[in-house]
Amino acid sequence: MRNNQVRLNCGITMPVIGLGTYSSQNDRETTELAIHIALKLGYRHFDTAKIYGSEPAVGNALRKAILDKTIERENFFVPSKLWGSDHHDPVSALKQTLQ
Repeated sequence: MRNNQVRLNCGITMPVIGLGTYSSQNDRETTELAIHIALKLGYRHFDTAKIYGSEPAVGNALRKAILDKTIERENFFVPSKLWGSDHHDPVSALKQTLQ
């Protein structure tokens, strides 16, 4: 049987399968609903990137889920990607992603 998690260098495990949040015509409400449904289905890994345009919706949906006690912050992962043009100032790009 294959393992559905990967152990990170820090020792914690992260689910291998995540929900991708790219959308060519990003619709914040649809993305938030998708995150809500995915949480109910057991997803704990949500993939995003600045270029996808979905970071605010992903963050908002997860913030709501934390506030309504659907999930605790320690129990999900949100990897994002640094766009090529942001490599000159990665700290600023990271701050934008975290907003």
